[in-house]
Amino acid sequence: MIRFAIVLCSLLLAACSGVMESTKSAGKSLESSIIDIMSPYAKDESAPAKPLEEIVPEVTLSKLWQRKVGRAHSEGFLKLEMALSDGKIFMADANGVVQALDQKTGNTVWQVDTKLPISGGIEVGFENVFFGTTDAEVVALKLDDGDTAWTSQVSSEVLSIPRFSEGLLVSRSIDGAITALDASDGKEIWSYIRDVPALSLRGTSSPVIKSGGVISGYANGKLVVLRLKDGLQIWETSVAVPRGRGALTRMVDVDSDPLAGERLIYAATFNGGVVALDVRSGQITWRRSEMSSYKKMIADWVSIYVVDVKNHLWSVDQNDGSVNWTQDQLENRDLTPLVRSGEYLLTADYEGYLHVLSAVSGRLVGRLKVADAAITMEPLVDGDIVYVQDVEGEITAIRLASIALSGVEK
Repeated sequence: MIRFAIVLCSLLLAACSGVMESTKSAGKSLESSIIDIMSPYAKDESAPAKPLEEIVPEVTLSKLWQRKVGRAHSEGFLKLEMALSDGKIFMADANGVVQALDQKTGNTVWQVDTKLPISGGIEVGFENVFFGTTDAEVVALKLDDGDTAWTSQVSSEVLSIPRFSEGLLVSRSIDGAITALDASDGKEIWSYIRDVPALSLRGTSSPVIKSGGVISGYANGKLVVLRLKDGLQIWETSVAVPRGRGALTRMVDVDSDPLAGERLIYAATFNGGVVALDVRSGQITWRRSEMSSYKKMIADWVSIYVVDVKNHLWSVDQNDGSVNWTQDQLENRDLTPLVRSGEYLLTADYEGYLHVLSAVSGRLVGRLKVADAAITMEPLVDGDIVYVQDVEGEITAIRLASIALSGVEK
């Protein structure tokens, strides 16, 4: 009987071990799948990038200057962007180097090695440069020389860009907390706490501040609006509901920054498409389920523009969601979020190309091979000048100009 019990225990332990290994393997596979989705470095061989087709250029793209400023970032979940202020370009890398460049020449104005694991930034305001770190810190550097103004501890790592408005700096942590700090000294003014799902895309949407409200999306498909001055919740709405059986298919992260208009707020989710909500009540006015995305959207006075999970580009009417045009010639090319310059839209890809599209028709009207490395950071636009930084840290200033072509729609 004792021998039987020992054998039985051995079999049970072996079975448990097998279950644990299977679970561990499944978890690893799931994590790898999520990383593949978010990372610009892991190409999905089952969904190859479309080869580039010949186009008829309608714009010229002229390089003004180019220089290496250090490695940009190597993880798809980091939210690092360039920022413009007072004729300078401010940028940071994941290794902690923050610098200011002269916008016209690319020459270094100042450079500081903070030795911090920077993961979200740059924001400029209140004579400071702001960023967040994976060490759960929000840091302010002085705009004129890069000296540290203050450092503030928050609840967990910051994988989004802190946003400045009305003397406050609002940061979002990976644990779901939203914290408002006094931009002058980093003291906490208020904090909003909520739970997030155990499984989600690594990364968070950055808070958006509009008309005295803070808008933020969550991994459970919720969108919340808080009052900027005190963090009081104004409304909360489910913009997507988990569906299906698989863990990936049930993920409904609002990982794209919300887009706020005067009357409507737009939110893109990983598996739930794009929705428009009434800014006052949070009531959904329209939805396009086929436009799932985790990249930042942009808008003009009539349309919103979206890069979906397949890297198809969409233009839809702001008021009712009707489709103006779609563009699939850049499918699976790991595009950056779109930016706008006049009548054109711009995006860059994993092969270092900068693409220009007509905002009216979605037609590809220009292309330039900017870098030999991937470009994952959205371009920075100032009038007709476009600034592009690749993952190796090389930044290029480019002038965009239209070509007068008779008989071609502009």
